[in-house]
Formats: sequence, C-alpha cells, structure tokens
Amino acid sequence: MVGSLALLAACGGTDEPTGPADGRPSASAPVTGGSPSTAESEAAGPETAESGTASLTAYDPPTRFEAHGSLGAPALRNVALDGQRAYYLAPGELVARDLAGGTDIGAVKASTSSSDDLPHGPGLGTAEGRRYAVAAFPFRTKGTGSGGDTAGVEVVAMDAATGEEAWRTRWVLPASYDPYLVTYVAGIAGRTAVVVSHGEHRYPVTYGIDLVTHEQTWRRPAFKAQLVQGTRVIGQKRGAEDALRLAAVDGAKGRDLWTGMEVGGDWTVEAFAPDRAWVGDPDGRAVVDSATGANKKYEGFGERLHSVENCVDDALRTTVCFSRTVKGGEISAYDRTGTRLWRVGGPSDTSGRKEMRLQSAFHGAVYVHLSDGPYVPLVLDAATGADKVTDPVTAPQLANPYVGLVTSGQGGIEVHRATG
Repeated sequence: MVGSLALLAACGGTDEPTGPADGRPSASAPVTGGSPSTAESEAAGPETAESGTASLTAYDPPTRFEAHGSLGAPALRNVALDGQRAYYLAPGELVARDLAGGTDIGAVKASTSSSDDLPHGPGLGTAEGRRYAVAAFPFRTKGTGSGGDTAGVEVVAMDAATGEEAWRTRWVLPASYDPYLVTYVAGIAGRTAVVVSHGEHRYPVTYGIDLVTHEQTWRRPAFKAQLVQGTRVIGQKRGAEDALRLAAVDGAKGRDLWTGMEVGGDWTVEAFAPDRAWVGDPDGRAVVDSATGANKKYEGFGERLHSVENCVDDALRTTVCFSRTVKGGEISAYDRTGTRLWRVGGPSDTSGRKEMRLQSAFHGAVYVHLSDGPYVPLVLDAATGADKVTDPVTAPQLANPYVGLVTSGQGGIEVHRATG
C-alpha cells in the first residue's frame, strides 16, 4: 500500500486544474442565444405534443409500444430522455435527437476525439431560464520536441432548445503516465454540473462547474461522485489508510454533508427513491438515507440467500427491485415509506406464476419479460404486482410518456414510441 501511494504521488495523483490565477478552469466560448425547452408532459392520459413537423402522443404511463427508429448511443447508460428529445453520448461528441422525427438535430464535438469509457450519460439542468445538456470528455495533447504529452478535462454544454453549443471549458491535469482516463458528468445539482475525472494512476477528483459562468466553483480531491439527488452529491470518499467510504457533499459549494458506510471501489450508487440511495455492493444489500447516510432497513435486503441485482424508481411513488434467490428471480416493490407492497417469484411465492426479469418502471407501470423461453414482455401494476398489459410489444429498459428504449441485440438502442 505504501508503494502504491508513492507511485500515485510520483505520477501526480492530486489533480489541480490550470487556468486563471485563482485556479478555476477558463471558458473558451460565450453563451449563445436560445430559449428554454418545453417541460415533459406529466398529464394523465394521452396528450399529443409537437416536435418540429412530427409529433408523439404521451401516455402516462405508456403500456404499449411500436418500433420507431434507433439511437446511435453505444449503451443505454449514455442516454438521457427529456420529453420528445434524447441526448446521448458517443465517443467524442454529445448528440441531441428529435425522437418524433427520428433525426439528430445537433451535436457538440469534443476538441480531441476519445474512445475512453463512457460510464454515464449527459447531465440535464436548467439555469436562469435556459436548459442545458452537459457532457465531459478527457483530452490529450501530444507534446512537441522534448515536451511531454498533456491530458485534461473538457466540459461542453448544449443549448437544449436549439441543439447548438452553448459553451465549453477545459483544464489541464497534472502530468502522469496514465493511458486510461475516465471523465463524466455525474449529474446536475441546481445550477452546478458535477464532473468527475480519474484514471489508473490518479485518484478521483470531483469538480463543480457553474452552468451560467462556466467556472469551477469547487473541487473535491479523493472523492468520486456517483449520484446527484437534488442538492446532494453522493459518492466514494478516500480517507485514512486508503479506506473508501460512502459520503455526500453539497452540490452548490462542495462542502461535506456526511460520511457513512465503508464501500468497495467497484460498488455502484444509484437512486432508490427521491431521498434514498441504493448501494450496489456484491450482494446489493444496502439502502441509505440520502440526507444522513444512515442504513435503512428494507424487507428483502440482507435476507439470507438473496442477492439484490438492481432497483429502479418509477419516478412516482414506487421502487421495484430484482433479486436472485435460491429459488430463482424475485421482483419486489416498495412504497415511499419503505413498506414492501408485493413480491413475485423466489422462495415465498406459491402463486404458480412464471419467473420474470425486471427491465424498468415508470409512473406505476413495471416492465418485465418472462425469464424462460421466447421473449415475452409484460407490464405489471406497480401497486399490486398483477398483470396489467400482456401485449406491450416490448418491455423498455428506459421509458417516459412518449417512448421506451431497448438495447438492440445487434448493438445500439431501439426506440419504441408509446401507442397506449
């Protein structure tokens, strides 16, 4: 461990952005004109919304779909839905797509092309009446003569109303032999984009970038942001003796809020409910209070011979989880108080229903498919677990009132428009 720390120090493991005298990254482009985009319809029942010359009909929730094109995103995690538009990351660029018309309406390219991992999608946020899609990319510059190569972080913002570049800012990282550099936007907290950079020989550093001034307002060395919930930024903090702990900082100023349970470097942190975070350890057994970091007890979490694989918040009133058990897959649903509403499959199920796999959930609809045999998608009722629709055409892995997205077997993302 001492040897590893010495290597990190020698390689420049503590990152400091370069730029103006106060250490903030410099902005290289002014904000362009534009108007804020229309918010996504939340009305119950169908509602048609215009997007250029084409339109999609909103259903809240959608329960039937039909094929409607595709996206060029490398993975579903690289996509953010916003009404009738999708914003996605591809290597070296941030792209806006009109889902109704099925065409890309804008793209903002990074200064240097990069094929590094894209672990997150773009962040979406609104500041001073303008809506932005924000992405972060690593960049590298080859040295000339005896000068060494440089690496750094570039943040680009797209005007969501126009699909055009709004601004960009970049900063250089300390010198390090680091062929692998990961850079992403963890989310938007108010008017602050939360940007993370780390590498094989670099401890993670998290930065707060103001959406309006484009300047760095705070930085937290040895902290890797993984989830933004409201004003809270939750992630992993490296402490004494290199130990990693779950921690939260304030998204506006970067100040400490709390430090919680010990975690592993490969553990994920995802939204469980508006005020809860799911910590995906190897057995997925922890749900914590986002305000305090306290471990909250939920039925099924920590049960012997259960392994919680994934959880999804339906963005209304229910969280649905899939667990692997000694008797097959189990799907459970929880209300906002933490009460388990129902469970299907697993050791306690005597209903005789077929085993199902959870895909996603949205506004009271739970999208699943049967585990065995041909692909059979279903929609369950989030309140009861009962079959709601048995012929939805597909079980989307990400949905809003207008569309459902599914990972294609040939690569890429299939778009299905809602029809009911």
